[in-house]
Amino acid sequence: MNVHHQHHQTSVSVDDFVTIRQLTTSNPAFTEGGIRALIFRAKYNGFNRCIRRIGRKILISKSAFSCWIEDQNGEGK
Repeated sequence: MNVHHQHHQTSVSVDDFVTIRQLTTSNPAFTEGGIRALIFRAKYNGFNRCIRRIGRKILISKSAFSCWIEDQNGEGK
C-alpha cells in the first residue's frame, strides 16, 4: 500500500513570518497585548489566517496581517 503525502504549497516566503515582538517593534501602532488579544480570539475574528503555530511559537504572516487589517474596513462592519 502506497501512502502519498500531499504537501501544501504556498507562495508565502519564510521571510514573511515574524514573531509578535518583531511585528510590534516594526509597527508601533500595534502593541504586544493587542496582538495577543487578536490571537486569543483568532477563531472568531478571522485572525487565524494570519498566524502559524510551531509548537508554542506563534508566527504572524506580515502579508496576511496587512490583508486582515484592510478587511476590517469593509462595509457593514
